[in-house]
Amino acid sequence: MWKSFAVPQRPPRADCVRRVFSSAPIYDLIFRDLSPRTLVRLSRTCYKINEAVTHFFQRAYNINRHLSRYFPDPHSFRSLQARTGLIISGSNALQFLDRTFYPESDLDIYSHPGHIYEVLEWIESFGYQFAPHRYQEEDWRTQVSPDWDGTMPRIVPRLMQEDENDIARLARYSNISEVYTFKRFVVMDGEHVELQVQVIETTYNPIDTIMKYHSTCVMNIITFDAAYSFYPIATFENRCALKIPGSRHRPDVLAKYIKRGWRVYSVFRPGDVAQPYESPFLPNVTRWVGDRHCWTVPLDTSGVTPRTALSPSSEQFSWDPSTQNGWKMLTAPSSFPSLSVPEMDAKLIATTVFRYNYMVPSDALSLEIRGWAFSQGKLYHELVTRYDWTWFDAEIPRFRELA
Repeated sequence: MWKSFAVPQRPPRADCVRRVFSSAPIYDLIFRDLSPRTLVRLSRTCYKINEAVTHFFQRAYNINRHLSRYFPDPHSFRSLQARTGLIISGSNALQFLDRTFYPESDLDIYSHPGHIYEVLEWIESFGYQFAPHRYQEEDWRTQVSPDWDGTMPRIVPRLMQEDENDIARLARYSNISEVYTFKRFVVMDGEHVELQVQVIETTYNPIDTIMKYHSTCVMNIITFDAAYSFYPIATFENRCALKIPGSRHRPDVLAKYIKRGWRVYSVFRPGDVAQPYESPFLPNVTRWVGDRHCWTVPLDTSGVTPRTALSPSSEQFSWDPSTQNGWKMLTAPSSFPSLSVPEMDAKLIATTVFRYNYMVPSDALSLEIRGWAFSQGKLYHELVTRYDWTWFDAEIPRFRELA
């Protein structure tokens, strides 16, 4: 006697999607090889996938886990960042955003003027040993003073103050006052590993220095509360970069990124200048750190001590100083009429009215801020000393709103 059996029904497609994207071990295998823009687009397809992508991003861009390789207390380091405006850049920031790892790379952190003593002291307190280069003393304290007077003139022709050896050494760098290298030996997974942290003391501010990097693929930063990529489509989608003329990095530094998979252009590509908003390099477009052309990854700030007011009379602000900097990548003529080379352009605001120095992308905005700062500085220099000073950095975003 024949028995009839019901043909099993395939589960609805929606149910399959729900089951796949409810299991992190499954969807992690799908997401791990997708680019950031693809993940963002995928997250817009439905609520369940959006939820899965959000959870994936939280794990993939876990800054505390990322920093724990170098510091046993990442929250303490990030609190230092919040307090001083210290940022991470170079290959480490690129690795974090690219979700990759270069075993041979070190950690490059960039300090604003006046914070370098506190930063070096903090690094040393976590077991790192200072490794001076041949122009430095054995103890970095003989070179760095804890007493920085921000009410003194900011723009000083530094190289005129150095001897010939220092001039030759610093000529390799762009707007860098000094580099301090620290090393520490640890055991990881049963192996002895040498960790290296380089603290770069910038002449004016970190963004000014980063704008003079060798190429766009390393123009990424990590602050205490977010990570930013300045040219994300070029860097992470197209895997290409534009060489910045005038940068004084050695040729092998740029070659290293070519070997890691980036395609480097020496001039703008055909069509970049004609359609700037279609170009991943955005020539002649006004830019700001964190603008809509940047890729911004917010970071969990739980456990991070926020910045306090700079002085009793100063208005408190919570943002990182680097986020108030802007620039333009101009198109400069080359030896061939149809070709253009990139030229980074920004106006420096270095005044005793602001605790930090800023770069702005507009002549008009620069003149407006400088005029206001001159009047404000004249008043304060007549009334108070450095010990009763008021910093007016909180006004910078307000100037930007009026521009």
